[in-house]
Amino acid sequence: MDQVRRRKSAADRKAEIVDTVIQLSATMGPDRVTTQHLADAVGVTQPAIFRHFGTKAEIWDAVSERIVTDIEGIARTAGDALDGLRDYVKNFVDLVKWRPALPSILHSLELQADNAALRDRFHAMHSERTSMIAGLVEQGQGARIIRHDLKPSEVAGVVLSSLHGLTLDWTLKGQTFDLEEEGARLADNLIAMIRT
Repeated sequence: MDQVRRRKSAADRKAEIVDTVIQLSATMGPDRVTTQHLADAVGVTQPAIFRHFGTKAEIWDAVSERIVTDIEGIARTAGDALDGLRDYVKNFVDLVKWRPALPSILHSLELQADNAALRDRFHAMHSERTSMIAGLVEQGQGARIIRHDLKPSEVAGVVLSSLHGLTLDWTLKGQTFDLEEEGARLADNLIAMIRT
């Protein structure tokens, strides 16, 4: 029996292209993904890719939108400040496990140099995450569970830098260690340093 091949809607095809770029970035690195790799993986021609996105920069812009949306989704948390910090670390680690290309894309100097929209979007997201974590620290200081001698924005910087370092290390080491276990250990260590 012959199967009827259904044509995907433009929105579905664009989403598939974005997801495929992210998947390819995990296996070959974001800087090496070409439109030919993308077309081959999606099962279409290069011109079909460019019917949905006018340029490669537009593809990366859409990828950055998706990544920012994913990260913003984990930024919402409940509980006290320490639970919020622990949850953020856990949720970010879970996101990286689900999207292993995330550290490579977020930290690609080539992508950021070549795509102003992506760079600006990632910088804005980083500022928002810094503010969110600093807000948790301030909340914890108000509740007297986080040391008052610490500057909230500096604690946020340490949390984000440590988290990025851990996930990038996991990526560079070929995902050979248990990221969830190391993420939990990182959260415990960070909390031990700031707790009253």
